[in-house]
Amino acid sequence: MRPSSLLRATHYKPMIKFLGPRKNIENPPHKLGPHPCAPKEVQESFQSFLSKLNSSSSTSSSSSSSSSAGSAGGARLSSLESTFKPTGKKADYENYWEAPTYLWVQKEVSEREMEAVMSGGATDIRTGP
Repeated sequence: MRPSSLLRATHYKPMIKFLGPRKNIENPPHKLGPHPCAPKEVQESFQSFLSKLNSSSSTSSSSSSSSSAGSAGGARLSSLESTFKPTGKKADYENYWEAPTYLWVQKEVSEREMEAVMSGGATDIRTGP
């Protein structure tokens, strides 16, 4: 018999034990506000930032809720989409060569670097031969 396969076949039982029944969070999330260590100009202009954020999220949430209405949790998804805006940079690429070159061009590895890797990294490749 193989004891490791028997252990894998059994149901996993976590070792941590919680006391009492599972409860929902009683306190609501904190009120939005600037960080206490933020500069004064950020703290003073935070309310205008929130108003701009809320006004822009109301326009984008109406368009995003219609696109995510078929998925489960569409309202939650639209609220996340309204807070995290795209940066305008294309993130997904059809072909790998459409991505920036630093993501797909392989760096040439010198013989000295390869020897340092093969030796376990204990050799210093910065010194001369």
